[in-house]
Amino acid sequence: MSDAAPVGRREKNKQQTRDRLLTAARELLGTRGTDATVEEIAERAEVSRATFFNYFPSKDDLVGALYVELMGLFSRVVDSMLRQPLSTYDRVVGVFIDFAQTSEADPDYMRVVTGEIERIYSASENPERSHLFTAQVRRLIDAGLEQGDVRTDHPVEFLAQMVAAIYVSTMRYWRLDPDLKIIETFERAGRYAAESLMPR
Repeated sequence: MSDAAPVGRREKNKQQTRDRLLTAARELLGTRGTDATVEEIAERAEVSRATFFNYFPSKDDLVGALYVELMGLFSRVVDSMLRQPLSTYDRVVGVFIDFAQTSEADPDYMRVVTGEIERIYSASENPERSHLFTAQVRRLIDAGLEQGDVRTDHPVEFLAQMVAAIYVSTMRYWRLDPDLKIIETFERAGRYAAESLMPR
C-alpha cells in the first residue's frame, strides 16, 4: 500500500495547465522560433496572459523549464545506458547518437530550444543549471571508473566537463549549419569524446 497522498484536484489542474503551457511552447518554438510570444503561447495553451505569468515569470523561465525537461530525458537515456552491459566507450557514443536521433526527428524545435538554452545559461549567474548536463555525463564516467575502462590521470570532473564541451560544441555547429549531417557528425564527435576517456 502506498504512503503517497492522493493528488488533489487543484494540484492536478495546476499541473495540467503547466503541461499545456510547455506543450504550446514546444509547438510554437518549433514553428515560429524565438518570435513566438508569451501571448501566443498562452493562447495556444488556452489560458490568459496573466495565467502564463502565474506559472513562469518570463519566457526565459519557460525555456528553462523546457531545459529541465530535456535534462530529465537525457537522464533517462543515461539510466538506460548504465543498465546495459556496455563499455564506457559505447555508452558515451550512445548518448551522442541519441541526441542526434531526437534532433533529426524534430530539428526545428531542437535548434531553437538549444539555442535559447545556450543564450540563457551563458549569461546566467546561477551555475547550478549549467552543471545539470555535466553531472549526467559524470555518471557515465563514474561507472566507467568502476569498470576500469576510463583513464585515471585526470580528475573525474574535468573529464566530464571535456566530454560535455564536445557535446555542446557539436550541438552548436549543427544548429548553425542546416546542411550538417547530424547523425554522422554526432557519432564521430561521440567516438572522439569516448576515445579521450580511454585509459592511456
